[in-house]
Amino acid sequence: MITDASAHHEKTFAEIKRISSAGLDGPELLRRVAEKLELAIPIETYGASTLDPATNLMTHFVGGGLDESDCAAALEGWLDRVYFEEDLPRIASMLRERRPVALFSETTGGKLERSVRYRELLRPFGFAHELGGVFMDGGAWGRMDLVRGAGDPDFSDREVELVRRVVPHVSAGLKAATLRSRASVEPAADDAPGVLTLDRNGCVLSHTPSAGWLLSELGKLDPPWVDLPVAVGMVANAVRRALAPASDRDLDLVPKVLVRARSGRWLTLHGSLTESTPDRPSETVIVVEPAKPEEVAWLKAAAYGLSPREEEVVKLVVRGLTNRQISETLFISENTVQRHLSNIFEKVGVRSRRELLKRLFFENLLPGMLGD
Repeated sequence: MITDASAHHEKTFAEIKRISSAGLDGPELLRRVAEKLELAIPIETYGASTLDPATNLMTHFVGGGLDESDCAAALEGWLDRVYFEEDLPRIASMLRERRPVALFSETTGGKLERSVRYRELLRPFGFAHELGGVFMDGGAWGRMDLVRGAGDPDFSDREVELVRRVVPHVSAGLKAATLRSRASVEPAADDAPGVLTLDRNGCVLSHTPSAGWLLSELGKLDPPWVDLPVAVGMVANAVRRALAPASDRDLDLVPKVLVRARSGRWLTLHGSLTESTPDRPSETVIVVEPAKPEEVAWLKAAAYGLSPREEEVVKLVVRGLTNRQISETLFISENTVQRHLSNIFEKVGVRSRRELLKRLFFENLLPGMLGD
């Protein structure tokens, strides 16, 4: 017997499957998917973002259900601490486990108070229940969190299953949007990089004209540059976490992100932290420039003469997979994985996974990929 709720879920699934193949760009696709899900799954608010699959860092954010001031306050607190302490490890874990959907109540073991996300983001706004999805297809292309109030019931098995069913289609849509834009954009004639300097609070101290021009492609910039594009905050926070890691998981953070501009082309944002002096505190420097074609290919480490299979192994190492998980993903034995890693270490000139990540992402030693 098909109930009204079941029929409604089937209709929602069909609609999301359709719009996932409609050729929408990433942020618009996520917005439309959330609107459809809201009709079938009662929620108070949602947050969704496109991700850079090389680093899992957010590139664009869309949300609904909160007024503008509450949304700004929530987003600021989220980016400042919650995203890096809990969200990034959760995304990495879901990728490793191939688990695209997770209930907040399950990931916390029912002990919400232990979660920074609950204490600093959900509870202050009267929320408690969350259903999170990661749109994965080889890597993480986007994410979405559906949120309910403390007085509402947790998400049901039926609602979790609906989100689980739509994930592969939305994932394919987000990945296709990325590949489509990459293939259709011609290299820009003007490739002058721009430089943006931020203080410890993330306020703009100075910027070059080209930085203003390039960042304006990510969103409207009104003096005094208070509302910076999300990608700038991502890189600034990644710099602080990567250079002063609070835990081992922060060692995998890459202070660099690729983001698609409104024009359709791709920009690269690199972050660094200046050394402090007795009369001047350290400052965050963001360099923004049009992405090179080789760079947009992410992790294509041809400069080291890696084979196609070795490149696949490197990508999975970056995502935090163990030898066993790489073995299962590539359908090869663990001994073969270790042999590939040994060859990779020898070609790149390192002795461990940690050194490999440092060499590839922090030392800028990939000619034609990370730039000069």
